[in-house]
Amino acid sequence: MPRDGEVLQSKLDALIRMAKLNEQKQSNFQEYELSLFNTNGLHQLLAIILEQHRTRFKLSDVTLLLLDPEYEFRRLLDNSAEVPVWRKHLLFTEDKSTISQYFSVLRKPRLSSYSPHIHQSLFLDTQSLQSVAILPLIRQDKFIGALNLGSRSPNRFQSDMGTQFLQHLAAVISACIENARLQENIKQVGLLDPLTGINNRRFFDQRIEEEITLSHRNKTPLSCLFIDLDHFKSINDTHGHQAGDIVLKEVANVLADIMRTSDVLARYGGEEFVILLANTDQNASYEIAERIRNRVEDTPFKVTNKDTLSVTMSIGLSVMDEQSDIKTTKQLVNAADQAVYAAKMSGRNRVHHAD
Repeated sequence: MPRDGEVLQSKLDALIRMAKLNEQKQSNFQEYELSLFNTNGLHQLLAIILEQHRTRFKLSDVTLLLLDPEYEFRRLLDNSAEVPVWRKHLLFTEDKSTISQYFSVLRKPRLSSYSPHIHQSLFLDTQSLQSVAILPLIRQDKFIGALNLGSRSPNRFQSDMGTQFLQHLAAVISACIENARLQENIKQVGLLDPLTGINNRRFFDQRIEEEITLSHRNKTPLSCLFIDLDHFKSINDTHGHQAGDIVLKEVANVLADIMRTSDVLARYGGEEFVILLANTDQNASYEIAERIRNRVEDTPFKVTNKDTLSVTMSIGLSVMDEQSDIKTTKQLVNAADQAVYAAKMSGRNRVHHAD
């Protein structure tokens, strides 16, 4: 039978082990919290929440449900050249009740056993989950989403557990998501052309570097269309700059309507537009260019209540592929620029291949 001293020592050792374990947990969370605050954008933040959180805290599944009634988050994320692995763990809803249904009026984290009927739509790993924690994400007293944590252990999340730590985690993540959203919107304002509402040259210069890298890595063709409106100066001189602005906005609308989601469209400057066609060879890009040219030529541009103009464009086409001598961003753009000049010299309203 153990003596009183041994019993006390055993209890003391257990308390020390518990204290060290809690200290490790606290240190782990502080490191994680610091990484959230130090992210440089929405994509990096979401990668930390949806990938690092799962591995750092030894969870089976982590998903994030965001309230996105205006498709704001999805538009910001769709500007990425590649679809990241964590994207499938990111869920969206346009209806606030989809989120609020999981919480009481106190809007505290809900810990419970996993229920397929209740939780299946929130998780991907629905076969092995045993317990879950659903954390409300709230900013300015309004739901912005829910962070969903799933574990294979039935004891990991229990309804009678304290939720102070999880409430703090939810508050931190809510603030970080809101800040990242605002920062991305500020970036987007700086990357949009104020007249036409499409991407500007600054955005194009960033994206072409990404597309060039992807093209080299995947050994896929990348085409560039350089577009210049014909006789645009005469529109401004004859009908005024307001008419010229109307034409530029309508041309941008026509181009945006034709473009695929994988294409990059930007106003390059003045009456010049540029388009990147990822994984598109010369024949396919020529067909797209001709479709654009024909659509613009067939579109009546109403610049006043009485005046309607016909507009044409010259398009230069360059392609970077395994057979091409073009290898860099500068070479691709310069070749398309030279091709549009050749199109103008050949009579305008045509598509010209780079030599």
